[in-house]
Amino acid sequence: MPELPDVEIYRREAEKAKNSGIESFEIEDKKFIGISESEFNKKLKDERFKETTRRGKYLFLSIGKEKAVVMHFGMTGDLKYLKESEDAPDYTKCSFVFKNKHKLHYISKRKLGHVEFTDNLEDFIEEKELGPDALETNEKEFVSLLKDKKSMAKTALTDQSLISGIGNVYADEILFQSKIHPKQKTTDLSDADFKSLYKNTRKVLEKAIEKEADPSKLPKSYLLPNREEGNDCPRCDGKIKKIKISGRSGYYCPTCQKK
Repeated sequence: MPELPDVEIYRREAEKAKNSGIESFEIEDKKFIGISESEFNKKLKDERFKETTRRGKYLFLSIGKEKAVVMHFGMTGDLKYLKESEDAPDYTKCSFVFKNKHKLHYISKRKLGHVEFTDNLEDFIEEKELGPDALETNEKEFVSLLKDKKSMAKTALTDQSLISGIGNVYADEILFQSKIHPKQKTTDLSDADFKSLYKNTRKVLEKAIEKEADPSKLPKSYLLPNREEGNDCPRCDGKIKKIKISGRSGYYCPTCQKK
């Protein structure tokens, strides 16, 4: 599932279309779209995307103070801004056509993800119960939110109503960098642990964005390039172990992430 670094890469691609007049909206697969093609065209024609923003795993392309196209990318989503002469990528589900004849293509290989329109962005965020974006929180806010969640550390990090954008994969890395066991209770974490989680959340997500959201490009000292059961821990003489947390797989080093 795309996480904050992936969505930031998509946001930067969408930014290329910013302030270009919208000519039309084309749908290739109606299953991905929240409203009809004609209704979408009515809302978007002669408008322009004035701002591209991110809230965790959601991308917003705003055409006004509150009105915005909302994108969620499922498992295999992507965005490409291409010239008229360039073929639409495979698995394109819909396209925004601009008056300069460029197109912004929403792509998805699987039957997941969606594109919709909201007339009130604040209401949408509230309805989806999205907490603050993980890279938009300060240390005090971040620590306060996690401290209030009485659960396992990984469960707290991936709770989108607390902090948006951290999913299964990058939570493993943040916990590894912080030397915290994924099943450690938040009530047993020290102030130093919470501060370490904040610092490493920023470090890991910013590094992932720098590496174009490709975990294999992260430094060898990171867990993710080695994220497979039985692999050597990149930090100590331990072996990576796979566990289940709330029904999802997680990876950690039991030697340097002791509970």
